[in-house]
Amino acid sequence: MDNLAFKIQLGVILPKLDEKISKSTLEIFDELVGFVQSGEVEGQDINVEEIKEILVKDFEIFLDKKIIPKSQKLKKEEASEEIEEA
Repeated sequence: MDNLAFKIQLGVILPKLDEKISKSTLEIFDELVGFVQSGEVEGQDINVEEIKEILVKDFEIFLDKKIIPKSQKLKKEEASEEIEEA
């Protein structure tokens, strides 16, 4: 299953993410870099891993609160599971 998931990730998900949200995500990333730079000592290197961690955590929260609850496919799946359990 891991191999299939990896192939799906590389062949389907990543190209769609690149096409649909790459530009917007870059804008958000650059804005976050600007916030971090404004709080750093001049000339100090920016820790990209910290910025990436912030963005990934925020994206996870975004998925949990905004995307997953609105998924029509998940709602259909949950409804069919409830019918099967009855």
